[in-house]
Amino acid sequence: GSGDKPEKPHFDSRSLIFELDPCNGNGKVCLVYKHTKPVVSPDTEIWFLDRALYWHFLTKTFTAYYRLLITHLGLPQWQYAFTSYGVSPQAKQWFNMYKPITINTALLSEEADSFVNKLDPNKVFKSKNKTPVVKKKPSPQPAGSQKSHTSMTSSKTSSLAGNSSRK
Repeated sequence: GSGDKPEKPHFDSRSLIFELDPCNGNGKVCLVYKHTKPVVSPDTEIWFLDRALYWHFLTKTFTAYYRLLITHLGLPQWQYAFTSYGVSPQAKQWFNMYKPITINTALLSEEADSFVNKLDPNKVFKSKNKTPVVKKKPSPQPAGSQKSHTSMTSSKTSSLAGNSSRK
């Protein structure tokens, strides 16, 4: 019923809404005072208003919100982890790089090592090691002016000659 999810803020006199964070245009984190009639209640809530103007409940107090912010390292779009759509692929990459345990909290119970950041430097730099250095060096002339039907041996000697003439 209404107990598990708090009532959404209203864009009228029933709620006082203060923007806390514009989130680089990805949404707005808002401090909300509800039921402002007849008197403003001291109860506040922190909500995330997405770009489609849907409200997503974040937490009850600013202190709790601040803890969430720190827990998520203030990474861009971290608030979307609390929405039904979840974080974008780009934000997921940031999470996996800086805070792999946060984004995979649901998986923690299933696989103990699923959140370990397995960055394999060999895979990251693979493309650089694969290409031979000889082919990479651009010729001093534009490609169009040079005839490309020369055999392997003549192109090798011409590149060597080019190297020696440059010194």
